[in-house]
Amino acid sequence: MVESDILAALREAYQRAGTQGGLARMAGVSQGRIADYLNERCSIGNMTISVFLRLFPNMAIDFFGGRSANPVNDLLQEQLLEIFDSLDDRSKVRLI
Repeated sequence: MVESDILAALREAYQRAGTQGGLARMAGVSQGRIADYLNERCSIGNMTISVFLRLFPNMAIDFFGGRSANPVNDLLQEQLLEIFDSLDDRSKVRLI
């Protein structure tokens, strides 16, 4: 999942909520902050994990992943997980 995927999901959540204000209330942030995310004035990467979870309560993340048919992808995934695991908790949350 990349930032553009999250932005697309945020735009869909906005459509479902009907208004930026409605989405803002659901996320516990200001309508201006939602506008900033939607208009890419504020990076989705700066969104706190708590806001992210309120916006997407049914989201599921498989941190450990499974094996794919592509061994190169599997190796890259293992290396990324090693880097992630080496971070302190605050850095992990910031990364996510």
